[in-house]
Amino acid sequence: MANNWIGPLIAAAGLVVLVGCSSTTNSSPTEAKPAGVDQDYQTLSCVAVPEDLRWEYSYLYDARGQLKPLSEIKTMPVDQVRGEDPLNDVTALYKALESRYGHRPACGETYPKGTSGQLNINVLNHKALSCTDIPADLKQKYPSLFDTDGRLKSWKTIASMPANSAGDDPGEDVTSLYNQVVSRLGHPVSCPQN
Repeated sequence: MANNWIGPLIAAAGLVVLVGCSSTTNSSPTEAKPAGVDQDYQTLSCVAVPEDLRWEYSYLYDARGQLKPLSEIKTMPVDQVRGEDPLNDVTALYKALESRYGHRPACGETYPKGTSGQLNINVLNHKALSCTDIPADLKQKYPSLFDTDGRLKSWKTIASMPANSAGDDPGEDVTSLYNQVVSRLGHPVSCPQN
């Protein structure tokens, strides 16, 4: 008589297993969906992220331009990311993208045209300058944009710099430098495509 509870227990366990195996095409409210940073990451991995945001958050992408695995991003040291936590950067990138779309973008949705999809020209100019030989006199004219060894600082570093004494945004200095380099070369500069 003491073992009479085993049968109903096994039947209940089978019911739990069956309920847990619902179809993924069913979008019922009980279906488990990724939330928070997992959902942001999933969306970022399947939508068109524009070039300026990919450059601004380049440390989240691999050499082929693909979003790094979330497990790898989670273990990134703080000195390699913009914020205090790499997962916060995934969310910040997602929020920037969502604000451009004007809603949570669906996988495969095309990037918006017009003003909502406008790219950050300062970021794009920084990317172009990062693979360009910049004349020494221009480096001296914009010393705050360069490391002591003469290399252009990362966009992460420049974006976190305060405005200069004249109240100019360091991002605007990047665009001024870019325009002067272009003027000297006589043509726009850009990096080779991956």
